[in-house]
Order: sequence, then structure tokens, then C-alpha cells
Amino acid sequence: MNGSLQIIGFILNTIGYICAIVTTGLPEWRRNDPSGEVLESIIRHQGIWVRCISYPTGQWQCDDYDAFFLGLAVPLQVARGLTVTACIIGLIGLVISVIGMKCTGCMDDTPRSKSRLSLIGAICFAICGISIGIAVSYYAHQVLSEYNRDRLLYADDVGQRYIYGTSLFIGWASMAVIVLGSFIAGCGSMVSGEDEEVRRTTYMPSYRPPKSSSTEYV
Repeated sequence: MNGSLQIIGFILNTIGYICAIVTTGLPEWRRNDPSGEVLESIIRHQGIWVRCISYPTGQWQCDDYDAFFLGLAVPLQVARGLTVTACIIGLIGLVISVIGMKCTGCMDDTPRSKSRLSLIGAICFAICGISIGIAVSYYAHQVLSEYNRDRLLYADDVGQRYIYGTSLFIGWASMAVIVLGSFIAGCGSMVSGEDEEVRRTTYMPSYRPPKSSSTEYV
């Protein structure tokens, strides 16, 4: 295994996983476009867990949705399901990757099983990144569809239209970083021929023929 690649991939995966958690919890999946309004500083923010209104004084007023999952709009259901799944799988990948990394002392006597654990951790992170990417992309598609529809309904009221929020961009960045980190960590988890030779030399006992005796028995 290549420990340097594993460390680089683990660092990237950890950064991407933190961004995924921020994306999940940040109430900024979409916001209204107040440009052209009389009070441009009043902005409505909507996340997948709460919706907030920010005022010019710096105060925020937030309110959660009436339902947790059932009864919510389809984009919210999809976003919540995928982001929660991504966070859980990412946490599993984080734990497995720590155990399977070459620089840790766990399972040193079984290097092949250790490399497989590291590869499984990279796969878990890849699933985490893809889930976050699908969640933000699907939600962004809904925001764009509603924006085009509301552009005709609210032609004179720009503040009624919603545009992309910060969480979507953080989610896309998280997906890119995690996918790259998973690829690097996966490449570093492959067992090389040198590692196999060391393993055979270290753990496989050598054959020693029995000593011949000069004494003959009649």
C-alpha cells in the first residue's frame, strides 16, 4: 500500500465530509433575489430543515417545516434522504479508513485485509460524495424550474423569485473533493508486489529439512 496516497486521500475526504455536513445543516439551499426591491436587505433563506428571514438589523427569524419527512415537498424529501445517507456513510468510511490506513497500527499482521478495509473506506466516501452531488443537483434543478416559472408569474416582483443558495455550491465542491480523495485513497490501498514479498518473507515460515542422523540401527 502507498501510505502517502492514503494520507492525501484521507485529508481530502475529511475536508469534503465536513463540507457535506455544512451543506446539510446550512439554511441556505435557496434564497430570494431582492434586487430591485425597496428593502433589498430583507432576504428569505430556505434550507432543507429550516427557513429563515434575515433583516437589515442583523437579526434572523427561523421556523422549521411542519413535517419531518412525510408531507414535505418532493425536493425536500430527496435532499433530506440523500444528505442524511451521505453523512452516515461518510462517517462509516471515516472510521474504516482510519483502521485501514498504512500509518496506523491496526491489523498490521494481516496487510491484505487492512488494504481491503482501506479500499472499502474509499468506496464509502465515494458514495457519500455522489449522494451529496445528487441531492444538491436535484434541488438546484427544482430551483431553476421554479425560477423560470416565477419569472412569468412575478414579472414585476423580483423578490418572489428564488435563486441558488450557498449550500448548493458547497455541496458541489464537497462532491468534487470527495470523489477526488476517494480515487486517490483507492489507488493508495492497492497492495504492491513489494508488499506481497515482504508479507511472504515476514509471515510465511521457511521449510527446513530434517537433519540426517549418522547413527544406524540394526
